[in-house]
Amino acid sequence: MKKILQLMIVLMILVTSFASTSGASAWSGCSSYITVQWGDTLSGLAQRCGTTVAAIQAANPGLGWWVYAGQVLYIPAGYDPGYYPPPGGTYVVQSGDTLGKIAARLGISWRDILAVNPQIYNPSVIYAGQVINLPGGVTPPYYPPPQPTPCNCPPPSSPIDSYSTLKIDYVHGLFVRAEPNGRIIASGRDKSAWLYDPASLQTDSKGKVWVKVHLYPAVKGYTSGWMLVRDQLGKYFTKPSLGN
Repeated sequence: MKKILQLMIVLMILVTSFASTSGASAWSGCSSYITVQWGDTLSGLAQRCGTTVAAIQAANPGLGWWVYAGQVLYIPAGYDPGYYPPPGGTYVVQSGDTLGKIAARLGISWRDILAVNPQIYNPSVIYAGQVINLPGGVTPPYYPPPQPTPCNCPPPSSPIDSYSTLKIDYVHGLFVRAEPNGRIIASGRDKSAWLYDPASLQTDSKGKVWVKVHLYPAVKGYTSGWMLVRDQLGKYFTKPSLGN
């Protein structure tokens, strides 16, 4: 009876040991140590073993991104392949960026960035416009918006673009005044052409009609003045006749 009891205890220990070993194998998908075979890659090993490239690198100090046939690697146990550190914000890769440069600007390690970007198998290969995750609590680097390129464009339309043309139709010519009935600042000969503002026609208290004309070059600091186009008796002094 005592021998039977001892045999049962031994069998229970063996079953428990086998179950534990099977569970570890099912969890990791690989042995604790593996020998790299021809054609193996880090990303392929990570996928086969239910882990990540970053986890294998962390467990094998000095390991880069390339492996070779015959190399022995330690595969970390107890890693939950369904868990990744929660990401924070996102960042759009700029021209000339590398993971190392981005990490340096953020004050973190490039491995921290890689840990929240399992889709990046080779950290040496990122491209402008790519959106990557950033670790939680990390503020994305700020890039000031591009400044507009100075435009060597023509100036905005001048107010005189809306002006029309008239000709003085008075043998003695006409004066140009600073304001209607104001002081004289210029004069024009008969048949001379002038630019005038059609919207400026106004009639003074005596019934005279005035229009604003353009002065170029400026006269006594004035770039425009007022010209009489019809008197209070109905006589017109320009063509076309203005002030009907």
